[in-house]
Amino acid sequence: MTTPRRTLRLALLALAPLLLGGCATIFTGTHDTLTFDANVPGVRVTIDGQYRGELPLTIDLSRNFMGGRQFLARFEAPGYATQEFTLERAFNPVAILDVSSTIVSGGVDVLTGSLMKFSPREYHVQMLPAGQAAGAPAARRSAELHRFALNGFRDLQKDLARGGGESLSTFAAMVGGDGASARRVVEVSVRGAPGLVAASTAPEFVRRFDALLAGTPDLAGCRL
Repeated sequence: MTTPRRTLRLALLALAPLLLGGCATIFTGTHDTLTFDANVPGVRVTIDGQYRGELPLTIDLSRNFMGGRQFLARFEAPGYATQEFTLERAFNPVAILDVSSTIVSGGVDVLTGSLMKFSPREYHVQMLPAGQAAGAPAARRSAELHRFALNGFRDLQKDLARGGGESLSTFAAMVGGDGASARRVVEVSVRGAPGLVAASTAPEFVRRFDALLAGTPDLAGCRL
């Protein structure tokens, strides 16, 4: 016959792997998937001096910060100014709950990197032509267009699917400038709606929209 004390002992033994393993490590893992995109092709990225590939790129990155890792990302492309910044990290909510449990459990999370997680996990890198200041009109225009399209691509897709709308009209005015050019942007984008609506991510949508402009002779000068 099982006594209450024996039942409690068995329950504690069953929970031991969770307590010793680190809650955040078990539930959220020790890696994050990060995606990088840029406004120009051929951008190469290194993280802490290690070459990771050419954008667009999706990588699985360990959160482990032991050994002096800084998560410093460097982006380079011929003819463009090098961009460099540290990948931001934030406290993992599961780890915050975990540090108040057992010393062993919280220690595991610190060592594995689960205490922190990367945030954000999607990056768009705005590369500037070498010698061009970030405050130059062309650079500001490109940054604003990319920001609008990346943040609102779902609304733009909805407008494209129904043949027009407020978001598309606003974006067209930003792209084309005057009334005639803006109307032309709407016309061309609605005609190319099937390909634009099929884009599954914001960076892909931006690339397709820019390619649509590039392939239209009278709008090639309005590229993003």
